[in-house]
Amino acid sequence: MHHWEVGGTLDIGWPDHGIAARSYEIVEAQVLGQVFRGRVTDGSRQGGFLVILDCPEVVMEQLAEQATHATGFKVIVSSLRCSIDGTTLRSFDYEWYPTPEYAERPSLLASTLARLLGDMQGKSES
Repeated sequence: MHHWEVGGTLDIGWPDHGIAARSYEIVEAQVLGQVFRGRVTDGSRQGGFLVILDCPEVVMEQLAEQATHATGFKVIVSSLRCSIDGTTLRSFDYEWYPTPEYAERPSLLASTLARLLGDMQGKSES
């Protein structure tokens, strides 16, 4: 993940739809342990994603439910799989719009998921 930083590139595809991976530039990145949130661009459009690496789907479902309660907005695990640099993953989905009232949601969710995952793994400091 060392190259997963602003200015770096990712190869992203959607195997469930037969869409081969292509390169995107990272314009925003947040890496919190296994949690990776990014915004990428193909030069004309932007998109975003939030994934947890090396995390069983059953745990992701539990985390989505816990994150919904912790953040106050609905969080689900997407049924659409994506591939990031050759690793197939499911991402977290939540309501987001490019407006001030939604601006903090991506970062809040990433940090909430990282904390909840740490708690599950017994890494809590409290």
